[in-house]
Amino acid sequence: MKRCLVLGLGNILYGDEGVGVHLLHRLRRRYRFPPGVELKDGGALGWHLLPLLAQYPQVLLLDALAGEVGAVYRFPPEALGNLALFGKLSSHEWGILDLLSAMELHGDRPEKVAVVAMGVTPAAIKGETLEFGLSEGIRARLPAMEAVALGVLEAWGIHPEPVPEAGEEDVDLEAILHA
Repeated sequence: MKRCLVLGLGNILYGDEGVGVHLLHRLRRRYRFPPGVELKDGGALGWHLLPLLAQYPQVLLLDALAGEVGAVYRFPPEALGNLALFGKLSSHEWGILDLLSAMELHGDRPEKVAVVAMGVTPAAIKGETLEFGLSEGIRARLPAMEAVALGVLEAWGIHPEPVPEAGEEDVDLEAILHA
């Protein structure tokens, strides 16, 4: 039975904009999740994610947004309308709000949705194109984003078990690219 989807969003080719995907892989490496909880890399697929999202009653979205760099934001369903205030990032122009609005209109929006996002400076603003990996500042804030994401899951009655000695090592970009 599909119970919950944890979906990492963002483009790892644009450095910090891929923080949602990096956190997803960190969670996958550091925790064992109960049956029915799936962790998936949504990358920058935008509208192509609609059928996937519709399969789950609970969805936790991990993403980046153009906000205070390193700040961790948690948006419960009642606050999702405020996401429009933060704008979109260049790597996936169809944002979370667009996807959830479309699902609402179609009648297949998940019962519970939460967004945990970290503020970043989009690559387009920094004048950069491709930049693998996270900046040191964003990498240092991953544990805070992880704690907020785990708090959402705990509130939903989902209790991942820590993997002993998982460590703090960086996500293997090769593994992400070939997953």
